[in-house]
Amino acid sequence: MIADDFQNAFKDCDLIAGPVAPTVAWKIGAHKDPLADYLADIFTLPGSLAGLPGMSVPAGFGEGGMPVGMQLLGNYFQEARLLNAAHRFQQATDWHARKPEGF
Repeated sequence: MIADDFQNAFKDCDLIAGPVAPTVAWKIGAHKDPLADYLADIFTLPGSLAGLPGMSVPAGFGEGGMPVGMQLLGNYFQEARLLNAAHRFQQATDWHARKPEGF
């Protein structure tokens, strides 16, 4: 059913963009909550369950100056379109070259 829902969505669009996680990245060593770790993957699971190609790209900084990622999902056998979109996003932005403060 998940794969069918994605196929219906791809009738109207080439790619699907969304957040990688519901929160910004955690500071190294500052997080020890297994439930939150599990929930952090909640946005990446549907694409994986449907077997779709996907990738995450840096998309800015949020709360506390910590990085956020954008997930791109493509349709089956559309990896070239997915890679092209990620490449063009990196050409249009410089998020991939920036680092959080203190690194």
